[in-house]
Formats: sequence, C-alpha cells, structure tokens
Amino acid sequence: MQKDVCRSRAAFAGVLLPDFAHHKLMLARDQLLLLSQLAGSRGEEQEVEFRIAPDALAELFDRQAQYLDEVLDSVLDAPP
Repeated sequence: MQKDVCRSRAAFAGVLLPDFAHHKLMLARDQLLLLSQLAGSRGEEQEVEFRIAPDALAELFDRQAQYLDEVLDSVLDAPP
C-alpha cells in the first residue's frame, strides 16, 4: 500500500488521489463552506449586512482555482 495515497470511500469507487490532492480538495471545500455561511441568511432578527472586500474575494477565488488546478494536474498526470 502506498503511503501517499488517500484512502476514502471514493477510493472504493475507483478514484485514488495523492494525499496532497485530497488535502487541497478539503481546503477548497472548507473555504466554500465558509463563503456559504457568510452569504447565508441570518434569520429575520439578525439583519446584519456583511461585506467582503472585492480584493479578498478575488484572492479566495484565485486560491480555489489554484487548488483545483493542482488536483486536476495530479489526476491527469497519473499513470493509468
């Protein structure tokens, strides 16, 4: 068994990712969940406006794209 391969439920479906790729996907998921929570409704009682600076938002999306590029590169460059 290789130590640098993530073993998850997806692995049983035929998808094996290197640990770093799995980690990058988890980071992407966590950041998207954070954005979702920030953008989500706060209920009727908490009408608080929350603003994210455009530069910060752009940086977050750039980071997401970088994470996904690294994962895709690891999958596409993997031997069959």
